[in-house]
Amino acid sequence: MATTIRQVAAAAGVSIATASRALTGSDAVVPATRQRVLRVASELDYTPSRLGRSLATGSTGNIGVILPDVTNPFYTSFLAELESAVGARDIGVLVGDSHETPQLERRLIERMTTQVDALVLASSRLDDAAVVAASARLPVVLANRMLEVTTPVPERLSQITIDVEPGFSAVVRHLHALGHRTVGYVDGPPQSWSGRQKARTLARVCDELRMPLTTLSTTRPDFDGGRAAYARIAAGDGAGGGHDAGFPTAIVAFNDQVALGLLSALREAGLDVPGDVSVVGCDNSLPDGMAWPSLTTVDSSSRTLGALAAAAILDADAPHFGTVPTHLIVRDSTGARAATPTHQPQLEESL
Repeated sequence: MATTIRQVAAAAGVSIATASRALTGSDAVVPATRQRVLRVASELDYTPSRLGRSLATGSTGNIGVILPDVTNPFYTSFLAELESAVGARDIGVLVGDSHETPQLERRLIERMTTQVDALVLASSRLDDAAVVAASARLPVVLANRMLEVTTPVPERLSQITIDVEPGFSAVVRHLHALGHRTVGYVDGPPQSWSGRQKARTLARVCDELRMPLTTLSTTRPDFDGGRAAYARIAAGDGAGGGHDAGFPTAIVAFNDQVALGLLSALREAGLDVPGDVSVVGCDNSLPDGMAWPSLTTVDSSSRTLGALAAAAILDADAPHFGTVPTHLIVRDSTGARAATPTHQPQLEESL
C-alpha cells in the first residue's frame, strides 16, 4: 500500500498541514522542519497524490491536448515532443481526439476545463470566437493555427504557426522546372486554417507561372480522403481547372496521409508515379518505406511545433508567438512531365 501524507506527518512529528506545506516548498515552514519532512518522505518512499495536491492548491497538474486526428503520424510526433517537455516538469497530459469535428472539439474543451490547468488546441477546427471563449476560461495554446480576427489577442492565448509559404512556393517551382503545367491540389477540411494558407500560396505561385490549378476539398484528410479525391479529379471535378485544364500532371496533397491515398488510387488506375503523374505530400510524417515510390513532401517539423507549444505552456505568464519554417524534400514521387501519359486515368469502381 502506498505511503500517505498522514504517515509522513506522524513519522516526522508534525501536523498533516505542516507536512503538506513542507512538501510543496512553502516558506511558512522553517528550514529544519522542511528538511526533516523531506527526509522522512524519502525514507518512506512517499509520492504526492496529484488529486490531493489539486485540492490543496487549486491546480490539477495536468494540461489538455485536443487533436483533430490522433492516428495521423504528424500529431503522434507533435504529442511525443510536447509530452516529453512538460512531463519533465511533472505535468500530466490528457488527450482528446475531435475526429475533425468542431462540435466534438467544443465538448472536449467543456469536459477538460475542470480537469486541466491549460489547453493545447492542435490545428483547431473551431471558429475564432470559440477559441477566444476558451481562452477566457483558462490559458490556451493554438498550435498550427492563428486567429484571423483583428481585435486584440487575449492575454492567455498563445499562437504557434507553421509557415507554409516557403515550402509550398518551392513545390510549385519544383514542378514547373520539371515541365508540369497543370496542377491539382487536394485541400483539407474547410475549417482548416493551415489548408487555407496552403491553397493561397499554391494559387498565387501557380498564377505567377501561368499554371492552371484544380482545387478540391475533403472532409477527411486521410488515406480514404485521398482515394476519393482522385476519383473526383479523374472525373474533371474541382474549381479553377477541371475539364478545361485537363487531367493534372502533378497533384499536391494537404498532408502525407492524403498523398498515400492518391498513390494507391493512381496505382489502381494503372497510372505510373512519377511517369504519368507526380505527387507531393506535406508534413514529412511517414516512416521510411511506407510510401512507394518514396514521397516528395513539404517538411513542417511537428516535433518543433510540439516543443514551441510546450514552451508556451511552461511560461504562461505572457502569450507566446512562434513560427515553424517549412522546406521541400524531393524524393521519387516527382519527376519530369511525360510527353503523353502511358495510360488514361480510369477507375474500375467508384472510390
